[in-house]
Amino acid sequence: MSVNQVQWPALAAVAAAALLAVLDGTVVAVALNSLAGSFEVRLDQVVWVTIGYLLAVAAVLPVLGYLTARFGARVVFVAGLLIFLAGSGLTALAGSVPALIGFRVIQGVGGGLIEPTAMTLAAGLAPTRQLGRVMGVMSMIINVAPVLGPLVGGLLLQTGHWQWIFLVNLPLGALVLMAVLSATRESGATRESSAVAQASVPKADGPGLLLLTVGFVGLLFALNRSGEGGVSPPVVLAGVLGALLLAAYVPYAARMSREGRPPALDLRLLARPGFGAGMGVMGLVGLVMFAQLTALPLFAAQHFGLIGLEQGVLVSALGLGLLVSMSAGGRLSDNVGARPLVMGGAAVTFTAVLVFVATHDDWPLGALYALFVFVGLGFGATAAPTVAGAFRLLRPGEQAAGSTALFMTVQFGASVGVTLLGLLQAVTQNWVTWLFLVIAGVQVIVFGLGSQLLTRGQLPHFSSP
Repeated sequence: MSVNQVQWPALAAVAAAALLAVLDGTVVAVALNSLAGSFEVRLDQVVWVTIGYLLAVAAVLPVLGYLTARFGARVVFVAGLLIFLAGSGLTALAGSVPALIGFRVIQGVGGGLIEPTAMTLAAGLAPTRQLGRVMGVMSMIINVAPVLGPLVGGLLLQTGHWQWIFLVNLPLGALVLMAVLSATRESGATRESSAVAQASVPKADGPGLLLLTVGFVGLLFALNRSGEGGVSPPVVLAGVLGALLLAAYVPYAARMSREGRPPALDLRLLARPGFGAGMGVMGLVGLVMFAQLTALPLFAAQHFGLIGLEQGVLVSALGLGLLVSMSAGGRLSDNVGARPLVMGGAAVTFTAVLVFVATHDDWPLGALYALFVFVGLGFGATAAPTVAGAFRLLRPGEQAAGSTALFMTVQFGASVGVTLLGLLQAVTQNWVTWLFLVIAGVQVIVFGLGSQLLTRGQLPHFSSP
C-alpha cells in the first residue's frame, strides 16, 4: 500500500472494530439491573460481569508487546476480534451468572487485544506527516463510546431479551472482520521487522501477571462480599491472600528489573517525577468513570422510572461532556502542560458532583442532563492531559512499559468503581448519595495528585517538544 496517503478504508475498518470493543463495556452498564432480575441475583453479584471483563482487559495488556512482536499487529488484532466475537456468542448463551462472568472474561481478553493493536495498525496506515490527524480520528471514534453505549444498550433492552446486547456483536463483528481482512495487508517489510523484533523482545511476565491479577481479584472479592451483613472467614482469607500477593509483587518486580527482564507492571516508573502522580490520577479516572457508567442507569430507572433507551440518557450526557473536553484537553496540554488542566478539571467535577448530591431528589431530568454534561466537561479535562503529560515523561524505549502501566491502572481502578457500586447498593438504600460523595472525595485526591504533575516548562529534555 502507498505510504504517501492515509489508507482510509483500512482505517475505517480498524476504527470500527476498536469502537465495537469499547462500546461493549458501556452497553453492558445499562443492562446490569436487567441481568440481576433475569438471573434472580443481587446487583453486587452481577457486577462481576463487568469486573471480569475489565480485569481480563488489564491482564492482556502486559503480553501485547510480546504477542505483537511475535506474530505482528494484524494477526493479534484479528485474533482479538475473533476471541471477542466468540465471547459475545457464548455470553448470550449463558444460563447462569458464573457462566456469564466466565464468558465475559473471554470477551474481555479479545477486547483487550483489539483496542491497543488498533492504534498500532492505524499508525501504520498513514504517512508520518498525517499521523496526528489519524490518531485524532481514532481517539474521537473511541471516545464516542460513552455517548452511544448506554443508548444502544437501552435500545436493545427494549426487545425484552438481554441476550441481544451480546448477539448484536456477531453480525457487526463479522462485517468488520471481513472489512479488516480485505482492507489491510501485512507487507513483506512488516513481516521482516516483526521477525527481527521477536529476537529482541523478552517473553511476557506470566508469574508477575498472575500475582497482580489474582491478588487484585482477592481484594475485590473481599470488598464485594463485605456488604453481606457479616465478614466470613472466606472473605477475610480472600482479602488477606490478595494483599499478600500484591505485596509479593513489589520485590518480584524489583528482581525482574535488576535482571534486565521487564515485569508485567514496571514499578520503577513510579519514581519518575510526575509519572507516579499520573498513574494515580488515571486509576481514579477509571474508578469514577465506571462508577458513573453503572450507577446513572440505575438511578434513572429508580428515580425517574425510565426504561430501555431512556435509561441511558444521563450517561450519554456525561459522555457528551467527555467527548468535548477530552478532545480539547489533549490539545491544550500541548501548550500549558497537564497540571493546570487536571487541577481545574478536578475542581469543576467536585463542584458539579456536590451539586448533584445536594439536589438530585429535586431536579427534573432535563436539568440533571445539563448538569452531567458539565460533569463530563470537568472530568474529561483530567484524563486526556494526564495521559499526554505522562507520555512526555517517558524516554522512547519506555513508552511501551508506560502505556501498559497507565492502562492497567485504569482497568484496575474501573473494577474498584464497579465493585464499590455493588457494595453500596447492597448495604444502603441511600447508595446514590454515598457513591457520589465518594466520587467528590476522589476529586480532592485528584486535585492533590494534579499538583504533582509537571507544567510544560518542567518537562525533561528527552520529551517531545
